[in-house]
Amino acid sequence: MSDTGVLVLAHGSKDNRWVAEIDRAVQALTLDAPVTVGFLEMVEGRSIARGVQGLEEKGVQEIVALPLFVCSGSTHLDEIQYALGLKTAPAVETELAPVPRRSTINWVAPMDDHPVVVQIITERIRTLSVAPAEETVLLVAHGSDKPGFQEEWERTLASLSRSIQGAFPFKEVAYATVHPYTIRTQAEKLAQASKRMIVIPLFISEGYYTKTYIPAQLAGLDYVYDGRTYLPHPLVSRWMEEQICQTGRVQGLEARSINTSNLAKEG
Repeated sequence: MSDTGVLVLAHGSKDNRWVAEIDRAVQALTLDAPVTVGFLEMVEGRSIARGVQGLEEKGVQEIVALPLFVCSGSTHLDEIQYALGLKTAPAVETELAPVPRRSTINWVAPMDDHPVVVQIITERIRTLSVAPAEETVLLVAHGSDKPGFQEEWERTLASLSRSIQGAFPFKEVAYATVHPYTIRTQAEKLAQASKRMIVIPLFISEGYYTKTYIPAQLAGLDYVYDGRTYLPHPLVSRWMEEQICQTGRVQGLEARSINTSNLAKEG
């Protein structure tokens, strides 16, 4: 049995379809180690604490903690790091309690501006764009208005915007967030600057924000939007494999480094 296990960390949802999407992505992993998912909230019996306990019951002594989150600026990651004993105190208020554990934790980065994220966004855009030189693009994410966390969201979103602008001759690529609320202002600006505005949501899975909230904020504007998210793109599983295997703690039976020049074919 492996002395190292993998704990994939996800937010959680009351929608079983949302949870199933996460589970499918994790089940697609091919790793020589036990893997489980720990949800921050709303998924009964599958908490982060239960995930740690389950891995330790399998003899795991070291856990690779992989946050399946959009950005390092998420305040939830601060909460989770505190709960896992990686911080002595949380920077934000949390109801999470420290998780009892015997194992050591090896934390890895969330998705941020990884090349896989750029490729997923690029593929979404290609299905919507018809004349890039006459179009603008608005990337919409959750964001944060908490000092320190907001700056991390800004860094990630600015980096993604530059990558998309470098891949297409769009008139402009900008970003907006739910927190702080900048969606309407940015959308109106881009809609006036071009004949066609493409809106891309940056979320792990479809839910309230992608299906209801964002379209409501864009009401009355001329835009193109299909609401697709990072999942169910198969490259999310590939990203997880790479992040896990790069720690040197887990071997992938079929895992391999992601070659960004081949991403389109693999997607």
